[in-house]
Amino acid sequence: MRVAILKSVISAALIVGLLLAFAVPADARSVRVIVTDEDKQPIQDVLIRVEGTDVTRVFDRSNQRTNRRGEFTLLLGPILASYRVIARKEGFEPAFRENIRPAMDEQVLVELTLRAGSDFKLPFEMSDADRAEQQRRVEEQQQRAQFSAEVNAHFEQGIALFNAGQFSEALAEFNAALAIDPNQPGIVARTGDCLVRLNRNEEALAAYERAIEIDPGDASLYAQKGVVLSRLGRTAESQEFFKRSAELDPRGAAQNFFNLGATLFNASEMDKAAEAFKQSIAADPNYAESYYMLGISLANDEGMFPAAIDAFKRYVEIGSRADHLQIAKEMIVALGG
Repeated sequence: MRVAILKSVISAALIVGLLLAFAVPADARSVRVIVTDEDKQPIQDVLIRVEGTDVTRVFDRSNQRTNRRGEFTLLLGPILASYRVIARKEGFEPAFRENIRPAMDEQVLVELTLRAGSDFKLPFEMSDADRAEQQRRVEEQQQRAQFSAEVNAHFEQGIALFNAGQFSEALAEFNAALAIDPNQPGIVARTGDCLVRLNRNEEALAAYERAIEIDPGDASLYAQKGVVLSRLGRTAESQEFFKRSAELDPRGAAQNFFNLGATLFNASEMDKAAEAFKQSIAADPNYAESYYMLGISLANDEGMFPAAIDAFKRYVEIGSRADHLQIAKEMIVALGG
């Protein structure tokens, strides 16, 4: 009998103990945080930090993270205070909400949205040095924006003058843009274009070299340098730059190999020129002018007449220049096609 009574008392004590262990204090204040992404989908494992803004209280344990529903709840205790909630996760920009002041026995819902991006210091986390650095960057960005507007105005005017054939005036506009921002490879290259039209080839070469220094990955700059070298009679050097341009930009390889072939043709190196035109055709089987120039290159060798005729016939099929079409037809007849 005593044993039965003792068991009943122990069972009752355990039940009461369990109730006490899981009961929420009547005067508890709490926050319930829900974190979602920009598509309103919950984000799991977001680190939640809660800090007092008018009391010295910080809740920042490493296990304060959202569950798979993007939720996290924290009991704040009986002290009335204002709090700030901060949410962070790798791959997202941080987010926060301030002025959270739960009343007695109140749970405040805090909904935060995280945007994809990188972590950074929030305004209240910055030191004086951080704020000074941020201000410096803002001022630099504003200055660059102002420069960009001025540079663009000179650049657009330069393009208009270039297209109108006013190369000296266009050069002046491009140089005015570079006086503001000297590290614009496209504008530097435009000065080279103007100088080529003005037959100032040595200066043009220097301009293209400067542009390549600024942007060594731009294939078009190597092709432009190759053209100027060709104009200066430096054929062997020009070939290397046409090849480099083709390597950097396979999509523009047909044009670059055509330029190489034209340079070799002008140097009377017909066999090498023919190979370059064949490479141009391999890169783009519809690059019509390469067929025309291939036919011209092969027409000096009787043993290559059949191949020259085939090249001219293909040009007649896809070519568009009236003068070249007429010559191609005449060459087909002359070569016995």
